Amino acid sequence: MRQIVALSALLLSGLLSACESTSSTEVGVRTTLVGVVEKRGDQQVYPPGGVYVVTPFINSWHVLPIQQQNLLMNADPEEGDRPIPDDVTFKTKDGNNVHIDVNVMWRIHPDRAGDVLARLGSSVDEIKERMVRPMARAVIRDVFNTITSEEYYHVATKNRVAAQARDELEKQLSPFGLMVDSIQVQQHRFDPEYQAAINAQKQAEADVQTLLEQQKNVVVEKQTELMAKRAEWNRKLEEARGEAGRIHNEADAYARQRSNTAKATLVEAQAEADATRKEAEALNKMGGDAYVKMQLAKQFAGKRILLVPGANVSTMNVNQLLGLLMDGQSAPTSATPAK
Repeated sequence: MRQIVALSALLLSGLLSACESTSSTEVGVRTTLVGVVEKRGDQQVYPPGGVYVVTPFINSWHVLPIQQQNLLMNADPEEGDRPIPDDVTFKTKDGNNVHIDVNVMWRIHPDRAGDVLARLGSSVDEIKERMVRPMARAVIRDVFNTITSEEYYHVATKNRVAAQARDELEKQLSPFGLMVDSIQVQQHRFDPEYQAAINAQKQAEADVQTLLEQQKNVVVEKQTELMAKRAEWNRKLEEARGEAGRIHNEADAYARQRSNTAKATLVEAQAEADATRKEAEALNKMGGDAYVKMQLAKQFAGKRILLVPGANVSTMNVNQLLGLLMDGQSAPTSATPAK
């Protein structure tokens, strides 16, 4: 009875020790070690997020992560996977060395976890160092060697070449059960001499751009000044036109006034001429002498005219004399004392 209890306890402890599990980002790989029920070396992959019974001593159990992994190859040891400068260096078609920081994002194919375990290793670091790192550095160099230094500055070209490198690396790693999501090219550096030449060229381009901007500003400023001058000229022109119009209107009014005055004067002169002509015609006709006498009478009517001789104080009655003249009689010879 004691032997049965001991055997049962041994079997129970064996079963409890054979329970294995996987998280939501892991797969489990069971490998047969003793070919009793299964062939030695056979593998079975268990999906994420489960608890499984694995017989110890007969099988081995490994867990591999299937989430995305990063291979950071940077010049700055604090940012890369290695404590030393680990950036990738490639030579362009025109012979310049370019040093780039690269991040390779890769992961283990869940269905190929058994192959990864058998051929590459049982941990991420082991797989990375054995396969991903050396293959990635070789592929990146080979693909990026096909462009020139000038082409590298074009973002579209750099992205296109990075995509080509990803495709090529995926092709090289897929037989080992690995997938490549992307290759990100980050910072880059040239050799010091070439970088100095590039900096000088950039500075020259910046200086040229600054001069062009200054020239544009001067052109805009001069155009603004020209527009202001034109506006001032137009204002003065309008004022001159207005003044000319005012003077022209005043001249027209003055001309009309003088013309009207001249017309009135002409009408008046014409009337006087007509009157004179009529008077002349009246004088030429019979009775002209009477008409003249009548006009003289009108002129001297109501007026007394006295003639004072220089040597004699006696006076002449001029009124009587004029009356005699007008009647056609001879003037008296004796002077009449003035009254």
